[in-house]
Amino acid sequence: MILLCTGLAGIAQPTNSFFEFANAQAGRRYSQVPHQVLAFYYPWYGTPERHGHWVHWTKINPDRHDIGSARHYPVQGAYDSWDPAIVDWHIDLARTNGITGFIASWWGQRTFEDGALPVILERADKKDFKVSVYWETAPGKGSDQVGRAVNDLVYLLNRYGTNRAFLKVDGKPVIFVYGRVMGQIPLESWPAIITETRERAGDFLLIADGYEANYARLFDGVHTYNIAGAVAGKTATALRAFIAPEYSGDVHLARSRGRISCVTVIPGYDDTKVRKPGFTADRLGGLTYRVLWDEAIRANPDWILVTTWNEWHEGSEIEPSFEEGMKYISLTGEYAPRFRDSPPVAGSAPAGLTPESLRRLQHFYSGRTVGLLPGASEEVLFWLHCLGANVRELNWSDLPDPSRFNARDLPLVLYAGGEHYTGTVGTPGDVKQALVRYLGAGGFLVFLPNEPWPFYYDDSQKGRPDPITADFGLPVVMGPEQLAVRQTTFVINTNALPGFAVTAKASLAGDLRWRPCVPMQVPKGDFYLPLVQLRNAQGQFDGDAAVYLEHKTPPLAPGRVIYVWMRLPDALGVDAFFPSLFQFIATKVTWPE
Repeated sequence: MILLCTGLAGIAQPTNSFFEFANAQAGRRYSQVPHQVLAFYYPWYGTPERHGHWVHWTKINPDRHDIGSARHYPVQGAYDSWDPAIVDWHIDLARTNGITGFIASWWGQRTFEDGALPVILERADKKDFKVSVYWETAPGKGSDQVGRAVNDLVYLLNRYGTNRAFLKVDGKPVIFVYGRVMGQIPLESWPAIITETRERAGDFLLIADGYEANYARLFDGVHTYNIAGAVAGKTATALRAFIAPEYSGDVHLARSRGRISCVTVIPGYDDTKVRKPGFTADRLGGLTYRVLWDEAIRANPDWILVTTWNEWHEGSEIEPSFEEGMKYISLTGEYAPRFRDSPPVAGSAPAGLTPESLRRLQHFYSGRTVGLLPGASEEVLFWLHCLGANVRELNWSDLPDPSRFNARDLPLVLYAGGEHYTGTVGTPGDVKQALVRYLGAGGFLVFLPNEPWPFYYDDSQKGRPDPITADFGLPVVMGPEQLAVRQTTFVINTNALPGFAVTAKASLAGDLRWRPCVPMQVPKGDFYLPLVQLRNAQGQFDGDAAVYLEHKTPPLAPGRVIYVWMRLPDALGVDAFFPSLFQFIATKVTWPE
């Protein structure tokens, strides 16, 4: 097994290099993490008595038990988040029913929510209760955004992180990062943010919103805030069948990289009073919450997160309400202790290349410019950054212009998009012609699609099917709509792809449309090298999941092409497949002097 971004012996501190940072982060593995049940908590409510006006509450009608900005009516009425008595009541109720801490929404320095945090921490400290923060926004661009993000994190850690009530792992404060921040900050900015914050405020943990492989590499843990979209429209039986493999896959993604794994449960969702038309996920009289808790405990994560304690606007609260009474607090008290009483899980040890192999691979790609066609997945972007390559992201309109798209400036170009492409940006077929021209000039085109058949639907023809892979000499053919994975074996050319056993059993779920290459359709005289083949249960050849071609005749000669079936990295393990593939590419690509 090969893992490119694994911890390197001798690297004591990460650097601003994406490659070095990712390697250092991979060495931060968490095992036997004590179980926590944490609820997302909103300290943004205010009353005229304390603040001179209502904050986050609108159109309050106590007689009718109605608030214009809330789906349900709190049993405490429209309360103030700065009121110590309210905070005490929340913490006591949560603790009694198995919740170990709150993740408090935080919108920046000197905001309303920031003003509530000292009260929450002071009351939590007296009650053996934990508090973390949910970092909600990181505005700005470039270095200004990085600087502001660092300042906010340093402020949080220096002002609150030393508090005894602040949630910690191995003595290090834990901060959760909301999806808005994950979307605002580019992936490549995180090394600088995390490194500078550690230098100024000491070590800490970040838990990213989103179960993505890249997040599980760069952050200390992963979670998901809102799973209402997965819940909506499902019966309890359908929800159980859907969520069980989702939870299991999420925990596996985190734990396989030594990250803290979090699974989220939600009672339901209804934001129709604050958004039009809004969105709902039915509570099913408590069955939604029960099913999610059952499957969350079965998935055995490190932490279970409750969305939410009191997000009244979106109707996801478990805090007692006039309509629901104590139902969801009582359900939490039924399930949370079961999870907390189960033993924490040991992590797995990382596999890895030797430091020498890593340095050689980095040396080969570091500073080299690699072209990236539109629609690339974050997975491929991560690996290019990890290799230290300079990524030039191309638009379809760049391709017909030889000054912007040529084999000398871009000897290696990757396509990691889906089935859609733009075949014409000016004259008919100019994009296809540009790609043929690129190969004819000695270019190297690597297809790592995230959908079954790359370059299948032409968006310049209103999305009509017009597959053009054959124009690049690539013999992709139609296979079965759902590959019988459990009855197949991948046979790996270990001379080309080091680090694997010769055979590997597939273990996949989801989209399994099989689109292999077959040698009988290769242009005469071309060099065709299978990298990974598929064999069925009878041992028969079922096509190639990855191939390397060298074209020998015009107009494609002397271009080179690699094709990889969309699910092959998942089947072999992305952390093993990608570095092995890039090692092979390094033996074939020629950079200009």
